[in-house]
Amino acid sequence: MNLMQKRNVLLALSISLVIFLLCYDVINAEEKIKIFADEIEIDEMNERVKASGDAVAINEDNVKIKSNILTYDKSINYLEANGDVIIIDEMKNTFFLDELNASNNFSIISGKSVKARLHDNSRIVGSNFDKKDKISIAENAEYTPCIKENYLIKNCPGWKLKSKKIYHDSENRTIHYDHAQIQLFNIPVFYLPYFSHPDPSVKKRSGFLMPTIQTDKQLGETFSIPIFINLNSNRDLTFTPNIQTTGNNFYNLDYRHLNNLFNLEMNSSIDDNDDNTGTSNHLFFESEIFNSYGNLNTYLKTSNNDTYMRKNKINNLTVLKSGIEFDREENNTFFSIETIGYKHLTVNNQQWEYLYPNIVYDIYNIDNNIFDGNVSLNNKFSFRKNLNENYVSLASSQLNWTNQKIKKNFGLIFSNEANLRVASISIDEKLRSDTSNIRFYPQLSSKISYPLLKSSSLFNQTVTPIIMPIIAPYNNYTGSQDITNSNLFSTNRATSISEWESGPRINYGIEWFINSEKGTDIRTVIGQNYRFNKLSDDTAREISDYFINSNININLENYLDGSLIIDRDDLKIKSLNANSFNRFGDLIFAINYDYTSGKYNVPAEQIAVGGKYELENNLFIRFTGAKNLDSNKNIGYQYGVLYENDCLGIDFNYYRDLTKDRDIKESDGFSFTIVLKPFGSTNNYGKNKIFGPRI
Repeated sequence: MNLMQKRNVLLALSISLVIFLLCYDVINAEEKIKIFADEIEIDEMNERVKASGDAVAINEDNVKIKSNILTYDKSINYLEANGDVIIIDEMKNTFFLDELNASNNFSIISGKSVKARLHDNSRIVGSNFDKKDKISIAENAEYTPCIKENYLIKNCPGWKLKSKKIYHDSENRTIHYDHAQIQLFNIPVFYLPYFSHPDPSVKKRSGFLMPTIQTDKQLGETFSIPIFINLNSNRDLTFTPNIQTTGNNFYNLDYRHLNNLFNLEMNSSIDDNDDNTGTSNHLFFESEIFNSYGNLNTYLKTSNNDTYMRKNKINNLTVLKSGIEFDREENNTFFSIETIGYKHLTVNNQQWEYLYPNIVYDIYNIDNNIFDGNVSLNNKFSFRKNLNENYVSLASSQLNWTNQKIKKNFGLIFSNEANLRVASISIDEKLRSDTSNIRFYPQLSSKISYPLLKSSSLFNQTVTPIIMPIIAPYNNYTGSQDITNSNLFSTNRATSISEWESGPRINYGIEWFINSEKGTDIRTVIGQNYRFNKLSDDTAREISDYFINSNININLENYLDGSLIIDRDDLKIKSLNANSFNRFGDLIFAINYDYTSGKYNVPAEQIAVGGKYELENNLFIRFTGAKNLDSNKNIGYQYGVLYENDCLGIDFNYYRDLTKDRDIKESDGFSFTIVLKPFGSTNNYGKNKIFGPRI
């Protein structure tokens, strides 16, 4: 054989070998187990394959086994893996083992020193691992959902379940524990002979939710443990017994239902009348009814005892609102109709007032060929029974015209407006003669602004003088109105639909706005109002006090909003309102402050604070409180510690509530909530009381 022939033979053999190996991949393309590796050795006689160097075996369910060395015996469908073994199952859970044996197309697996990371990042570690069909077992195992990078203490998860055996049933999607021990920060706190919970693939499953423990001066020790019942995919309910050593035990029921017709939520409770004063209960109901005509909502809030919910810390509502409402918006029209009942829980005698019905029909952007501007029409009808048992019927219609003109030659902006409201009012009074009248409220106004702009590389600022003349006739129904933060340049400071600010007047002031390149902005408005009195003996002040409002925002992290009214005669403060939110490193706090001088009105001064300080990663100190500075008495306060991360929530608080109302007395106590995630959140459980701004 010459040299050329030898080369051809070698080339043919090489091509055949490459084709064989490519087609083999596993053993051949038709096998249920496919093997890929850097090196593959084939023993055709014994039907064995040895793969090494980044070896991977894949079955028909796409379960992958990776290892340094894989040995597969085709005759008995048996696989051995040694060195850095990794399993990725069909649910994308990952298992790490030292060694592994698998048979029957990976339906039976056994291995040693298992470390599993489930697809939600929770982890299981154990000494031995066995799997048969849909059941996986880890012996001498521990489970935790805590992410190592978020540990508060090094090498110490927030919580874990330590068990003799952990069973994972992938068909029923449940994890079972045999002789389980719950540990918080590696300290055993609870023993369970048996425990189970849904695996990470389950969105919701019936079972116990996290308990709450609380002690209170009025109620004694309270223990609550919610029981969640998943009726089906679109319906569930939660039953919560609340056991109290001093107060009556009470029982909550929450029900949710969603289908193609409606979305329903119901919350109710009842106590056991252990003190023989009568059974107390409450019922809250809210539903959105789906339809093609508009938005239809019904809601009901009722309780047979005025103090029951506040006393048992179910909620702090003092007015219960029930009714039905419908609204529809289409093209340039808006229509709504509602019927509402209000129950005032802090009123001892006549508690109910009704609005039945309240109808609104508005038309926007009405086409007109006469006036240059936008025309709209607002219509309203209502019938109300007040707490004093007066009946008031009201029908009103208001025609509006708005127009904005910019005079570029002078830099002036004119915001022009004309209004005409006609209101028919009938009052059926219990103690006085009935009244009925029709009121006409015409008005013309123009808000004239002259913005002056200055810019630099560091900031932009605008100074805008504003003058707003308003022409309106005098009426006998509306007195002089006070200036507030929201109505300085309003055309009508009266808030009732049956009233309109009386007489001609002028609003005027200056607005200053500065915005820096670093994101800080300041807006300050100083203004005043001049009202032309109709008669010389009119005692209303023609020139109002000075009103100042300022907003400061710093990088969206800190802001201060304050409004101030200063007496124009002696330049003393009549009232002050300020709200602030601040973040300084790990400290966040907010302050609300209200002050009314006793020289001009009933004195009042109150401050409310709320704050949170992060001691360590996910560990916070929180506080909230309110105090009446005029009487130097606390209204209530609470402070405590919150730890909450991806796997554990612990909320411990001390509170003092000085609220009094009939059988509600001053109380203080502790609340303790612990939540093992992913089974809940401290935002949903516990009985925190908030006295100041929410953080």
